[in-house]
Amino acid sequence: MTESMTKQLVRAAAVVALLALAAPAAAQRPYRSVADNEFRIRVGQFEPRGDSAYWDDKFDFFTGSVDQFDDITIGGDYVLALGRRSSLMFSGDVYEGEDDQSYLGFVDEFGSPIVHTTRLQIASLTAAYVVSLTGRDATIVPYVGVGGGVYDWELEERGDFIDFGVVPNEIFTDRFRDGNTTLGWFWLAGVELPVGPRWSVFAEGRWQRLDEELNGDFEGLGDLDLSGRSIFGGFSWRF
Repeated sequence: MTESMTKQLVRAAAVVALLALAAPAAAQRPYRSVADNEFRIRVGQFEPRGDSAYWDDKFDFFTGSVDQFDDITIGGDYVLALGRRSSLMFSGDVYEGEDDQSYLGFVDEFGSPIVHTTRLQIASLTAAYVVSLTGRDATIVPYVGVGGGVYDWELEERGDFIDFGVVPNEIFTDRFRDGNTTLGWFWLAGVELPVGPRWSVFAEGRWQRLDEELNGDFEGLGDLDLSGRSIFGGFSWRF
């Protein structure tokens, strides 16, 4: 079984367990006011799409793939109720993924791989308009939403590299970095199951879209695609 398949099975099992846990309590139809606001905590996995010049060039010359940057993401939300079916959701999320990569077709004088570590970090503050398809006071609440916000990102490569500008080629150790704050948008879909008058559990997917032109130490390497999907599980508290 491949690593990708294992991750998919783990996510599917987590969602099934979450829904199974909530189903008996949800069947009791606990009273929930449509006017209640919510705090929500989410934990999941972010999977970068990696569809840009930077990612394409990287894996033409180095080992690995964009899948190696799939990693944990954590988020929190404040949900402001607007009515029975609609709300505004204000969110904060953080993600960091990294991978050790080595040159394809090159080794050092001892025959060992020439390795560096690539790290990608993204933190965001966003707002979304969310619609509950069955009403916020229903037994089971599927919902969809769309929004946008501010994304702060940093890309770093540190370790050993080859200087192809000299003859013979030389190996050197260095750190390269670029980062910025940019605007992006996303859409989401999920299902919430109340387990009491104030508490719920939920499963949710988010798909974010943004990219940036690289500058700093990576100037001239084209665009960096920061898009991707996140799969979350979490709980909410109404007040």
